[in-house]
Amino acid sequence: MSALCPNRSNQETVQRDHYVTTIKGQKYELTWSINRFSAWSARAESRHFFVKFPNSPAANIRWILVFNPKSRTDERYCAVFLRLFSPEDLQRTVPITYDIALLDYKSNVFYRTGKTASPIPVTVRGGAGGNAIKRETLLEKLSPGDKLVIKCTIEAHPEIVTSAVKEFKMSLPEALPSSFSKDLELLIGDGKFGDLTMMVDGEAVQAHKCILTARSPVFAAMFEHAMQESVENCVVIEDVELTVFKALLRYIYTDKVTCLDTMAQELYAAADKYGISTLKSLCRNSILEKLCPENAADTLKLADLHSDLEMKRYTLAFVSGSVAIKVTKTAGWQDMAKTHPHLVGEAFEALAARIPFR
Repeated sequence: MSALCPNRSNQETVQRDHYVTTIKGQKYELTWSINRFSAWSARAESRHFFVKFPNSPAANIRWILVFNPKSRTDERYCAVFLRLFSPEDLQRTVPITYDIALLDYKSNVFYRTGKTASPIPVTVRGGAGGNAIKRETLLEKLSPGDKLVIKCTIEAHPEIVTSAVKEFKMSLPEALPSSFSKDLELLIGDGKFGDLTMMVDGEAVQAHKCILTARSPVFAAMFEHAMQESVENCVVIEDVELTVFKALLRYIYTDKVTCLDTMAQELYAAADKYGISTLKSLCRNSILEKLCPENAADTLKLADLHSDLEMKRYTLAFVSGSVAIKVTKTAGWQDMAKTHPHLVGEAFEALAARIPFR
């Protein structure tokens, strides 16, 4: 059993679309300087003066900044306002945010008006702005430089646009499958590069200390200290059959096991002996999948021998369930009653407590 990476070719193809909605905006800035302002305003009387911007006939939107040194509604004030310039479409309306500032010759702002939080509609016939500041106050602010600077910033939001985002559609080349497990499998029993001999049932099996140390805490402890096995680079394996040890070694190198149907219990014991918990878990599940009345006693003894509380709890729940009578009539149960009487007691306690089988 081994974990496999997902295959790209088996994955479902998903069509992904991406749209972006935004306010299509344009920003305009204008600086209008009026020198010798006092003399200019005296001659201007009640006429209004304006500039158009941006200064390009090709611009799709143009604006008019109007300044009147004497407001027509109240001559004590000067007026400043914006208007949309669109002679071909007198009904046109454009939402804008804007800022108008009056500055002296030192670029100090002494008056500001505008709308910067949310857009307001501006038309050809109507404007934004109005009476700004008293003429008397304005002349005081401009003394002694006698220069007025008007700065205007407009951000127009003529339309909301939703557009599709073009995404790169070309598929990535499929990555080659990993050969790590196969490559390590070639090292099993390799006499050329192996640095350790394992003697199992009289047969020499070559192995590699670094791999055994990384995978098994028992082997790591064995080679870490100056034990005979570490010095002589030879380890005698006892209580494990050759076929079982080779299956154990294959799992250590490749993380694969293919013989659970034939030697799950033997491999379980070997995995426990050498501290390979992942293999022990695989073997445990395989054993419990095949749990039946005939092998329940042997499974219970195996769990008790290796102090496997998880396996023991599962098996006790099984034998205390609906198959309890069948279990007690098996040869395995009769043998366990003689050799492991404490397990019989635990089974009866489980039956009395009615542990459910899940």
